[in-house]
Amino acid sequence: MTASLDVSLDESSGDAKLTVKGEDGREIGLTLSADRLLHLIEALGQARRTLVESESPPAIEGVKCTPVYRTNWALQIDALTEGSLFAFQHPAYGPIGLVFSPPDGEQLIKALQRHRAMVHSMPDAASRPS
Repeated sequence: MTASLDVSLDESSGDAKLTVKGEDGREIGLTLSADRLLHLIEALGQARRTLVESESPPAIEGVKCTPVYRTNWALQIDALTEGSLFAFQHPAYGPIGLVFSPPDGEQLIKALQRHRAMVHSMPDAASRPS
């Protein structure tokens, strides 16, 4: 028998139920509020970060990802690198911050300008996903 993880949503309570089934067949169930679920996701993310910190980040070109279309975001100065910290609320993972070094920031500005010229004829044309 193999271990498994199942996640279901309880519409009436607004909670998530996690059921972990071990290789021995035993089950453990956890009922978590949205806040507790986010805390678990953050803790798992930190554990994964520690496990892979000595590895080079994998290539991202061509990788499928789930876009976030509606969020709050802010751009801040990163004191450590003197670059830009792009922070946003990810609906699945909570607050995320990505630091662009000054050279990466310049590269990003140029890429955004190229994309805007290719895709949108008017500045407000990108108000909604197509």
